[in-house]
Amino acid sequence: MVITLVGEKLAKPGVEFIYYGPADPCKTCRLARVCVGNLEPGRRYKVVRVRNIEHSCPLHEGKVRVVEVVEPSIEVAIEPRLAIVGSKIRINFVECDDPEKKDVIRPEGLFEGDAVKILEIVGEIECNGKKYKVVKVMREKE
Repeated sequence: MVITLVGEKLAKPGVEFIYYGPADPCKTCRLARVCVGNLEPGRRYKVVRVRNIEHSCPLHEGKVRVVEVVEPSIEVAIEPRLAIVGSKIRINFVECDDPEKKDVIRPEGLFEGDAVKILEIVGEIECNGKKYKVVKVMREKE
């Protein structure tokens, strides 16, 4: 679990967001270490608990709240032979030209080569004449 700050509108349990990196005002903010310093650019986070502490912020309509976040599970398409619940694999994104399937082909929050644990098989898709399993994965910290 990670402690960070989010805008008051995002400070609700269950809300997910992707951290894209610090904005310019963050570079001189006294709260930057706890706000953006604990997050990794390009990763998806889910608010699990909102603490009763707020701070002023020039970016988030004046206020940010202290929250606890985790990296949630993410759905991704993989080769069927790798789709074994409970196994740990390194993500290799499959090839697919269909832009409508990009959310499971290259989901935001996962990077090529990430170590993940397969939690569940949730379906399958077909792309470029090949079938793939859609699995729910949790990133393994290395």
